[in-house]
Amino acid sequence: MQRLVDCRLVEHGLEVRVLAVSLLALTLLPHASRAVAAEGPPRLALSIETPEKDAIVGDPGGMGFIAGKAMAHFGELELFDIVLVVDHSASTSAPSGGDIDGDGEVGALVGDDGAFSVFGRFLPITDEDDNVLAAELAAAETLLEQLDPRTTRVGVVGFAGDGDPETYDADVYAPLTTEYDRVRKALAEIRDLGPQGRTNMMAGVRLATIEVMGTESAASTPRSGAHRIILFLTDGRPTLPHEVSVHENRRLAVEAASEAARLGVRIDTFAIGQEALDDPLATIEMARATQGIFTPVLVPHELQSVFEKVTFSEIQTLEVVNRSNGKPATYLTRAADGSYSALVPLDEGINQLEVYARANDGREMRRSIAVQFQGDAAVQPLTPAMRTARNRLLEARLLDLRNRHVEIRTGLDAQTRKILAIEIEEVRRNAARNVEVHASGDAPSN
Repeated sequence: MQRLVDCRLVEHGLEVRVLAVSLLALTLLPHASRAVAAEGPPRLALSIETPEKDAIVGDPGGMGFIAGKAMAHFGELELFDIVLVVDHSASTSAPSGGDIDGDGEVGALVGDDGAFSVFGRFLPITDEDDNVLAAELAAAETLLEQLDPRTTRVGVVGFAGDGDPETYDADVYAPLTTEYDRVRKALAEIRDLGPQGRTNMMAGVRLATIEVMGTESAASTPRSGAHRIILFLTDGRPTLPHEVSVHENRRLAVEAASEAARLGVRIDTFAIGQEALDDPLATIEMARATQGIFTPVLVPHELQSVFEKVTFSEIQTLEVVNRSNGKPATYLTRAADGSYSALVPLDEGINQLEVYARANDGREMRRSIAVQFQGDAAVQPLTPAMRTARNRLLEARLLDLRNRHVEIRTGLDAQTRKILAIEIEEVRRNAARNVEVHASGDAPSN
C-alpha cells in the first residue's frame, strides 16, 4: 500500500509543504486500522486473457493485441464498490484553466457583471462548461471508461451545503450500479444543478459511507467481498456544518473518515486547485485515516489526466515484451481495476510474449504465451470491452504515425513518405476490418 504522502501529482515546491502538514497531522489523530478481506498479505495475480495459447494472430501492421489483468488481491474474484463524491459548492464555478468541453474556448474570469459572490470573491467565467465542476465530472467520466461492470459497481454522491440544519447537504445521485449509463445520467444531473452553496465535507463522507456499505438507510444494496472505495473530490476546505469554525469542520470530516475506516472503507482524496491546497489538512487526514491516497491537483483541468492513472490494483510496474524479437509493447494502457491492454510488434512465425508485473510491496510475477503470427490471418476474436481497448490503442498508433508523417514531410524523399502513407493506410484498414469482423455480433468472452 502506498503511503499517503506518495502523491500522484506534486508540483514543484508543494511536496515539502504537504509532507510537513502530514507530519504535524500524525500527532493529531491516531492511526485507524483498515479492515481487509482476509488475513495475511494479498496474493499477486497476473493473467493473459487474449490471445489464447498457440493462437494464430493476424494484423497487416504487424502488431499483436494482448490483454489481461494484473492485481494484488485477497479473493478468487476481485470485486469493487466505488462511490464518487463530487463537490459542487459555489467555488467550483471558478475556471479550471482548460478547455473541458472541447469547444476551442478556454473559460476564464471576466469582469464582475452578472457574477455572484463566494466568500467575497466574484467568479464569473466566460465558458461555464470549463469550470472546476466540469473538470470533476469529466474526470469521473474518464474513470468509468476504465472500469469493468462485470466486477465493479459505481455510485455517485454530490455535496455542498446551505447552513440550514433542516436540509441535507449531500445527496445520492446514483446508487451503486453496474449500469454505467445510470452513473453518467447522475453526473449530468449534477452538471445541470451547477455550483451552489458551501462545503460540508462531513456530510459527503458520511453519506458515501452509508452507500458503499449498503446499510438499511442506503439506496445501494450491500455486496459481500467487495473492496469498498470512496473517491472524494473537492476544491476547497470544510466550511460547514459550523459556520465559524473551520477547525471543527475539519475535525468532523476526519472523524467521519475514521468511522469509514473502521468499516473497512478506503478514501482516496483529490484536493483540486489553489484554495484546496492552501489548507489541505482535512483531505490529507481523511486519506491517511483510511490508508487511502491523497492527490494534490494544482491545475484543476489536469484532474482528467490524473484520473487516467487512478488504480486500485496495487501494481507498481507492468511491462509487456516480445521475447522472440526483444521488442517491448509500443502502446500499453492500464485501467483502474487492474485490466491492461497493449500492442506488441510481431514477426512472422512463432512469437513468445511475456507480461511482467511488480506489486507495490515488491513481489513480482511473469506470464508468457506463444502465438503464431501471420500477417494475412483473421483478426483475433475479442469481447466488446477488449475490442474497444484495441481500437483506442490503434487510434493512438495512427495519431503517432500521422505526427511522424508531418515531421518527415520535409527533408526526406518522396519514396519514404509513400512508405509511411502505406503504413498509415494499413492501420486504418486494420481498424475497419476489426469492426467488420464483429459487425454481426459480439464475440464470446475468453
